[in-house]
Amino acid sequence: MIEVGLFDKLKKGEPQKKMPSILKDKVKQVEKSPEEVELVPVEEDTLAREILKPKVTYIKKISISTYADLKNVSEEISAGNIVIADLTPLEPKPDLLSKVAEQLRMTAETFGWDIAKLCKNESKVIITPPNIKIFKE
Repeated sequence: MIEVGLFDKLKKGEPQKKMPSILKDKVKQVEKSPEEVELVPVEEDTLAREILKPKVTYIKKISISTYADLKNVSEEISAGNIVIADLTPLEPKPDLLSKVAEQLRMTAETFGWDIAKLCKNESKVIITPPNIKIFKE
């Protein structure tokens, strides 16, 4: 018989070299069925889950008794939270109440926030970030 190709020698029973033990282990791992193969999370999957994680929006009540409390309102709205501003501590001082209410309205208008009074009888106002709108009738 004439040898035609490279694999003819292998068919004739030529002794093969022994495979190193490290390679044998790898071959065994590859030969496992798909059910037995462990899936390792890919770094990109973890990053995608973090990016797509829904952002939590809180509704926070803040009592306003001085101009300094307006800073807290501004920080919360800028963080994307909804604020219920309780102006009842200012009711005994009508001048200060109207100035603070006007300041809240102007700030909301400047930054694109939405603002509305919650009740006719109480001095409570709800303020939302630009991505949340208040339906007003």
